[in-house]
Amino acid sequence: MKARKVVVTAQEQARLLKHDHIGTEHILLGLLDVPDSTAANVLHQLGYDKETAQADIATAVKPGTKELSGHIPFAPSARKTLELALREAQQLHHNDIGTEHILLALIREGEGVGAKVLAERISPISRIRAAVLASVEGAQDLSASPWPAGTPATEDTVSTASALAGGAAVGSHHLLEAMLRAENSMAARVLRELGVDADAVAAKIDELDPETTTDANPEEAAARKMEIRLVDDEVHLILRDPATVTVARKVTELSDSPIQGVGPVVGMFVPLWRSTNQLLLQLQRILEPEPEEEDGSAENKVAKAVRTVLAPRLRR
Repeated sequence: MKARKVVVTAQEQARLLKHDHIGTEHILLGLLDVPDSTAANVLHQLGYDKETAQADIATAVKPGTKELSGHIPFAPSARKTLELALREAQQLHHNDIGTEHILLALIREGEGVGAKVLAERISPISRIRAAVLASVEGAQDLSASPWPAGTPATEDTVSTASALAGGAAVGSHHLLEAMLRAENSMAARVLRELGVDADAVAAKIDELDPETTTDANPEEAAARKMEIRLVDDEVHLILRDPATVTVARKVTELSDSPIQGVGPVVGMFVPLWRSTNQLLLQLQRILEPEPEEEDGSAENKVAKAVRTVLAPRLRR
């Protein structure tokens, strides 16, 4: 069984590095050490191989100093990853845990060294999940959604929740708001008759921080601290999350000046420029939607719901 081989190899990697625990970094190396597995194939397709992982992990984690014998325990992050792998398999209605489920769990755990080194190389890290789901036999357009077949209202709700998440992981708050926005759905009717107002729910969602809930997501937490400002003829992209601030402080100290997109660095700035412009164009379409035919399709209903929800919040 390939998943079992990953775990065995992870222990071997921890022993080779003289680490006294098995971490997510060792699980990542274990995944890449099973070359004919789904996880390894996906990572190779995204340009990530075992040699790169070894170099990244060597930079992130120092090797130990003592030879180890006997059993090596799992670190909490690694235990959580293996628990999440079971959930990933269950959500995809698979009977066995495969390397693909372990890889999905690795990036879902998010805090371990394994996820962090992947995020440094593959941006956004959600590309990994999309690639895994696309490679799974029978994956459909809805990113191989784990949702069972449902009514039209259910499909509209799931699609709207995904759109409200904007590419991030779908949280329970996205589902709650999407249920309230689903036209003529049973859930929306029940909630309205109970006096639940969609706009009030949206305002409360914006007010509360999901960081202390099981909907916490490191990427979304960082995004919530971002801001785009126009100052005279300059567009200021502001990032306030501590991890980015720490790295930026270190880089500016090393360079002794602000970093500009000139010389050899210019190519590194291109993806940032492209992503920023794509974001601004998306926001423009939300605030000033182009005329379109209201054909009542699911796609149009979702687009309308998202514009209805986001436009007033962007104008605050």
